Amino acid sequence: MDPKRPLRKKYWAWATGWTLAIYATLYPVRPVCEFLKKIIPFDLWVNILIFGCLSVIAAFFPRKYKMTNGFGYVLLLLAISGYAYGLVTIPYPEEKIHFIEYGILAYLIFRALQLDQGARAAYAGAFALTAALGWGDEGIQHLLPNRYYQTSDVVLNAVSGLLGLILVYVFQRTGS
Repeated sequence: MDPKRPLRKKYWAWATGWTLAIYATLYPVRPVCEFLKKIIPFDLWVNILIFGCLSVIAAFFPRKYKMTNGFGYVLLLLAISGYAYGLVTIPYPEEKIHFIEYGILAYLIFRALQLDQGARAAYAGAFALTAALGWGDEGIQHLLPNRYYQTSDVVLNAVSGLLGLILVYVFQRTGS
């Protein structure tokens, strides 16, 4: 029996489940967010949550992975700056959450692919599959009555996947 089989199944199950969760929430997310905006400062709370996550990554992960490489810090700064830029420029809180979702999806796909591929192929495959799933996401939105297709969101999904993969690269490179 292939010793990687249980891990492969686990990682692909996580990636599939995450994708299905993203797709399943496309229709209800807008009304839910509109409701939350009426009862709490939802945009503020989303910003605080994302800023908090970025702060944890910036403060604790370099220590945990004993980063000593200047190039690693540059890439880390690039990825965190990219997500922070999205935090500032994306106007809707649900889109900010969506922006983060595709970085996580890229990580999950990378974990599955790296079991059978070399690092470069796993990064390239994870980016390509994440971008394709992001495009599929927009295609589904085109069919929904309360959503619409935007090419800029396809690009945003791909950029989020790329930023997530940069973080994976930094921590895999320095953590090994």
